[in-house]
Amino acid sequence: MATGLSISALTRQSKPLTDIVGIEVGSGNPDGVPAVRLRKRNGRFELLAAGFLPLPGTLPLDLETAQNSTPVWLLPRPFQAPYAALALSSPLGFLRHAAETGEETPDKHATPFRTASRASTPESPALLTGLPEFQAAWAARLLPEGRRPTARSIQFSPAAALNALTTSPDFKTVSGTAIALFAFAEFTSITAFQEGQLMLYREHAAGYLHLRKVVSQHMGIDMALADSLLDDTLVDPTPIIEPVLRPLFRQVEISSDFLLRRRNCKADHFFLCGVPAGGRYWSSVFAQMMSHTLTPLPPLDGAEALPRSNFGAESLSPIRKQLLMTAYGAARAALEDA
Repeated sequence: MATGLSISALTRQSKPLTDIVGIEVGSGNPDGVPAVRLRKRNGRFELLAAGFLPLPGTLPLDLETAQNSTPVWLLPRPFQAPYAALALSSPLGFLRHAAETGEETPDKHATPFRTASRASTPESPALLTGLPEFQAAWAARLLPEGRRPTARSIQFSPAAALNALTTSPDFKTVSGTAIALFAFAEFTSITAFQEGQLMLYREHAAGYLHLRKVVSQHMGIDMALADSLLDDTLVDPTPIIEPVLRPLFRQVEISSDFLLRRRNCKADHFFLCGVPAGGRYWSSVFAQMMSHTLTPLPPLDGAEALPRSNFGAESLSPIRKQLLMTAYGAARAALEDA
């Protein structure tokens, strides 16, 4: 099941969609705008290009700014797929379960929103997602007409990122109930899947940036060095980051108990996605607290890299590959839904 929940389908086409570039807009990544180009051929997904593009990727946070400044993006040739799936990392967007059938979206009363919803199963509440109309309209104008790529869909980043897990070979072999953590800069989403179908979505206000900051402040080092320390084995940062991780893992425990009591589903599989550095320490604290294994998943595992046309991806470090999770998920969602 693709869970991209496209806010907008911007083009219609008669031919099957087979080649697309996923782009994360508003990530705030200092290296540039994350982008992943995928091609679907003979039932396989091929990684054609992956990297960070030197483009102005700041999202407007108000209508006036959106109307007065729309940059025109010209992508490097390896990323010029026929179509693009744009994932917007907006602090104004939302992703949550509906409380009941036909629930109105409160956000729509404050400002016009583009929304989408999808129910995984008849028994599960629908998953609602939305972005401000002015941000969606701004993003739709980023790519000039008559030049590749053409904007195909707009997605909200946390929804798009779910596809980086659901298309992973390791995840697809799991039966029963699985809980996955998706780490973003400012928060972590807690998701539960039953036989591959999304059953639960929650958010906890601590992301990988919080761990970077606490390590940076405690050790008196800059943020880049904090990443190196988190990805090294010379110094064990567990005593520093454990106070940040424990409240998050407590929410995982609560979610697991909820699934068991209310849905009679026992979670036996736990996954971690999107952590750029320090995944082993997340897993260590998780094992001590939950007595379960937390398995990190590389975000590009579901695609076959083509060495000759794999622009930039071969030289990307594991940290940088994790930061492509949302762009990859946006592209996979578009190809799966086509």
